[in-house]
Amino acid sequence: MLRIAMIVSRALSTASLALLFACNGKGTTAECTQALDKYLDMTIAGEATLADLSPEQERAAREMKKALRKNEPSYRRVTEQCESTVTKRELRCAMKAPTPETWQACFD
Repeated sequence: MLRIAMIVSRALSTASLALLFACNGKGTTAECTQALDKYLDMTIAGEATLADLSPEQERAAREMKKALRKNEPSYRRVTEQCESTVTKRELRCAMKAPTPETWQACFD
């Protein structure tokens, strides 16, 4: 009976560690893309050049600016860095951030 309890206890400990790692492990490509898109959306939305446009023009301008930024070499570097070093916890923080400054603070 004691042996079974030890086996169950070890299995639960292993499962707990696996769950902890899954919750705080590295971010996936999709999670990194989503977090970076949020940052781009927040920074582009704050640009004064969009203020005088109609909603349709503003949407088109935002998408164009976003596409241009995603084609920059720095965007690729940040994406690669995110996938290799950023944790799921940091990404969850970034997705909740209301401003670009609080978004960046998630990674400090």
